[in-house]
Amino acid sequence: MPDENFAVELWNLRVPLEPHILTPRGPVTETCLLLAFVSDGNANRGVGYASFRRATEMDAATAVARKLVAEAAPGLIGLLDVERREEASCAGDSASKSAASALSLAAWDLAGKQAGVPCADLWGRPAGREQLDCYASALWLDKSPEQLIAEAQMHRNNNYRYVKMRVGRSLADNLERIAAVGRVYREPATIALETGSEWTAEIANEFLASCSTKLLWIEDPESHARLHLVNAHPFNCIAAGEKSTSARELFELYSRAGLRKLIIDVQYVGGPIRFLEAARALNALGATVGAHRFSHYSLHLMACLPRSLPVEMLDWTNPAFHPLAGPDASGRLAVEGPGFRIALDQAVIERHGVEVPLRP
Repeated sequence: MPDENFAVELWNLRVPLEPHILTPRGPVTETCLLLAFVSDGNANRGVGYASFRRATEMDAATAVARKLVAEAAPGLIGLLDVERREEASCAGDSASKSAASALSLAAWDLAGKQAGVPCADLWGRPAGREQLDCYASALWLDKSPEQLIAEAQMHRNNNYRYVKMRVGRSLADNLERIAAVGRVYREPATIALETGSEWTAEIANEFLASCSTKLLWIEDPESHARLHLVNAHPFNCIAAGEKSTSARELFELYSRAGLRKLIIDVQYVGGPIRFLEAARALNALGATVGAHRFSHYSLHLMACLPRSLPVEMLDWTNPAFHPLAGPDASGRLAVEGPGFRIALDQAVIERHGVEVPLRP
């Protein structure tokens, strides 16, 4: 019987970022969030979110979220099925998948809290996946080589064994910046590169011919349709997939582009169930899967796979969440519950949030 005390709340937040973050695609001045809360009558509350660069994108996803809540079957069971509801009744565009993802994550968070277990265990976590490797995702383009060294040392002191840094289009600048971070991260395959999809195959091939550093991976060095133009390299590999919106797109990267490191974004594919369906199939084919953004959720999603790329630790996309505790002395993160074990920064929500009426 549905819980009569089951309730859903939707909130919109526009949070200024100070200082601004300089990415390969330009400065980011604010982050926009659709927060979904689901609660029962026993003081359990689940939370999910989707993040956006522009408020118009947030507004579009919020409109779909209201529709999905109105159409869902009563109680928690209705929202646990929201990804299938979205497939059946929505356009399947970025707005509807973002809305479904936020609601599905909130529902699973509540289910984990009601059961008193981590969400990873609800999804079938295999033995031996109690702790996962992770990496600090930062080292932005506005940092000088000296600042990169200082920041890399901070991450090293905080037990991060791996880092991901941002790179631009200039070969000379990129090699200088990588060398700076490499003064701290001297071990091979400890530095990943984020191109922000701003490279071309020509830039990537020139870089691969010139870089002697063994990297963890090079992310999105060309559009998906042109990745096959990036030359194979004896020790540096490509990772891509974070902009993919379906399992089919991810499988095409595996089969046509020959990628063996695939990165999936839970929001873009439309929620954790669709994430796991694609990730498990790719894993079975021999690919190694990683997750983009959403550190609190990605930790549990990656724990459900027998192997994975390290978990991305990226905090600025949702200032309403307190960051995860960070890696222990071994450089690993514990996968803990109940639910996703999210701690909210209520002050950020109260300062920047507006509750959205469920009915127009």
